[in-house]
Amino acid sequence: MELDDRPDLAQRLKDAIPAATLIAMRPSAAGGPDEILVVERSSRLAFAGGMIAFPGGRVEAADGVLAQRLAPGLPPAEASARVAALRETFEETGLLCGLRGDADFSELEQARAELLAGADFAALLADRGWALDPAALMPFARWCPPAEIVLARRFDARFYLVRAPAGAPVSPDRTENAASFWASAGALIEDAEGGRLKILGPTRATLMRLAMGRGYADARTSALEFPVREILPVVRSEGGERWAGVPAGHGYPDVDFRLR
Repeated sequence: MELDDRPDLAQRLKDAIPAATLIAMRPSAAGGPDEILVVERSSRLAFAGGMIAFPGGRVEAADGVLAQRLAPGLPPAEASARVAALRETFEETGLLCGLRGDADFSELEQARAELLAGADFAALLADRGWALDPAALMPFARWCPPAEIVLARRFDARFYLVRAPAGAPVSPDRTENAASFWASAGALIEDAEGGRLKILGPTRATLMRLAMGRGYADARTSALEFPVREILPVVRSEGGERWAGVPAGHGYPDVDFRLR
């Protein structure tokens, strides 16, 4: 499929839920490739239960209201997705990226507890005098649901790169996620191939793309070389199973994954 041969794009996006996810990266203490923050989704969840993914979730209406104030120069959908990626990652892992200035880790822990208890994200930031910078996030990919597959939930998911604050602790929320941890892209892929981890398809494909470099700087270079276009996975049938692959032109290696 050619990159511009996408007549079904509008239909794919029509019923898809806007979502955003964050690829937070930090230098490895051992001097190896940069580490990436991932979560293990609770096995109780209907969508991707027990699987490894980047932190993130659906874009809420309140994200759009906050985004209008923080990033008026960005298209509304783009700005809202960036705020959602930051908020969801904070909720799920306790990591708050994109802050202008520093915040004490104990303050972050208390603020996260309030957010998980139902506090408004914008009010929480304002009460503490914290300002978010959506420009700290770099668009990396956008995955759209396969039109050939009937899905209970269809997500239009935007992926963003960000450099994580040094030394920031992380912990799972224990509701949507059972664990959160740092690992290199290569190590995660190796564990998946060894059967020690199950990784969500688009996450695994993106990890393979990230593993082509050594970390954040290389990932940014890849993002600049391949500006974000909607990824429309190409679906094929083989041996009674369905597989999805990434078409050329998005910076991904030759990779496909089984559809569940």
